[in-house]
Amino acid sequence: MFFALIIQSAIIVASIAVGWHLLAFTDVLAIMYGASIALVNSGMLVRRWYVGLYQYHCDGERHLKSFHRSSMERFFVVGIMFAVGFGLMDLANLELFAGFIVGQLAWALSMLLAQRLF
Repeated sequence: MFFALIIQSAIIVASIAVGWHLLAFTDVLAIMYGASIALVNSGMLVRRWYVGLYQYHCDGERHLKSFHRSSMERFFVVGIMFAVGFGLMDLANLELFAGFIVGQLAWALSMLLAQRLF
C-alpha cells in the first residue's frame, strides 16, 4: 500500500505540472489543495492498514468498531480540510473539487497498478 501511495503522489505531481502551464496560479493552488486532501485521506487509510498488520485480533465486533472509527476519522478530516479550503483560504470551488477528484482517481489507479506490479 505504500507503493500505491507513492504512485498516487507521482500522478498528482504530474497532473499539477501539466496544470501549472495551462492555468492561473490561484487555480493551480486550489487544485494542489484538493489533491492534498485526497492524499491525506489515502495516507490515513494506509496508516490504519499498517497498524492493523500488527494489532491482529479475531473479534468481529472489535474489527467493525475499528473500521467504523477509521471511516469516521477520514470523513471528518476530509470535511474539515474542505471547510478550510472553502472558508478560510477562499479557494476556487470547481478547481478544489477537480483536484480532489484527480487525487481520488489517482488512488484508484495506483491501487490497480500496485496489484498488477506486485
